[in-house]
Amino acid sequence: MNANSLSARLKTRASTDQAQTTVAFRHMSIWLLLILLPVNHSVAKSVIIPQQLLNHTDSYGNVSLRRSAELVLPDPLVVAGNLNLENSQIRRLPSTLTVNGNLNLAYSNIEYLPAQLYIGGYLNLAHSKIIAISEGLQVNGDLSLMGTQLTKLPTRLYVGGDLYLANSMISELPPFLVVKGNIYLGGITIPHIPEHAQIEGTIYQ
Repeated sequence: MNANSLSARLKTRASTDQAQTTVAFRHMSIWLLLILLPVNHSVAKSVIIPQQLLNHTDSYGNVSLRRSAELVLPDPLVVAGNLNLENSQIRRLPSTLTVNGNLNLAYSNIEYLPAQLYIGGYLNLAHSKIIAISEGLQVNGDLSLMGTQLTKLPTRLYVGGDLYLANSMISELPPFLVVKGNIYLGGITIPHIPEHAQIEGTIYQ
């Protein structure tokens, strides 16, 4: 074997070794990158649904107990979507209740609302057995009290939408009432509007 042939072989072998080293280094770099890459736990974050409500919850986080028998709801309770208790026999709500969507209590046996209550959408109490509403209730959507036996609205009531009072026993509006939409009286008589009330819409008789 002459000197030129030996030199060519050595160069070829060196090039092959260098290529293999480069590939190995790249694989190691990718492996290290995957190990050191921070995990975004928020992506895997999920809403925890109480076991007893799993069969009543859809993929959007809405809970429907419409026409259900009387049962005790988990306390505290957080609902990602809407909570529907229309026509149910449930008598008590959790002392701490968060509903990011709408709360439908129409035709229900609910008599009182919890002190720790958040509603992201509307509150429907139409034809329910509601007796009293705690001071400072805030509803970000509409509030319907149609057909209830409620005689008094709470001080500092906030309604982000419309207020429906048709066929209710309400005879006056409370101090510091805030209604972002309209008020629909539906035939009931309201003698005057409180001085500090803020009604951005129209009052319809």
